[in-house]
Amino acid sequence: MTGLLELLQLADSALPVGAVAHSFGLETLAEEQSIDPENLAQFLHDHLAEAGALDAAFVRRAWRAEDPAALSREYAARRPSRESREAAYKIGRRFAELFSAISGERLPAGIPYPIAFGIAGSRIGAPEESVVFAYLQQSMTGLISACQRLLPLGQIAASRILWNLRPAIREAAARSENMEVWCFQPLPELGSMRHSSLETRLFIS
Repeated sequence: MTGLLELLQLADSALPVGAVAHSFGLETLAEEQSIDPENLAQFLHDHLAEAGALDAAFVRRAWRAEDPAALSREYAARRPSRESREAAYKIGRRFAELFSAISGERLPAGIPYPIAFGIAGSRIGAPEESVVFAYLQQSMTGLISACQRLLPLGQIAASRILWNLRPAIREAAARSENMEVWCFQPLPELGSMRHSSLETRLFIS
């Protein structure tokens, strides 16, 4: 039970690791009207099938104690956008610092967030599958929260989208078990690359 409580805290989207400052390209897509309240649910479903499954595979591999440095290099190579890579590393660094402060356990330095989360989940003794589900759930919660600041999306509509994404989260988790996950979702990566050109920005990325 203690491990579950610890995992719930680490997977809280309000955890102070700086994730709320990043939209991972969604701000650009909202500005360009590529995403809106009508197509957001489908966009997030597709995101889970691609980038979500990819991240989940790295969470699994980190939980299974693969070399963090090698995992980090591979993860960086699979993220074309410099902005999204930097965001993952910044959040990973802050997560590692917070985890060390509250648990006394030190995580490897200089690793992106999915890898840091997987290692932390292993350290607290949480089951692999629970750690993967927790990561995917909080990542969707974070993206939906960002969209609430970017789109006319109310609390009930946002909660309904997250609730209805449960099958897609299960599918992404199942796909990540393959470990050799490929990902093709260029729109958010392109949005991240174009983010700095926006005249007004709410997010860092």
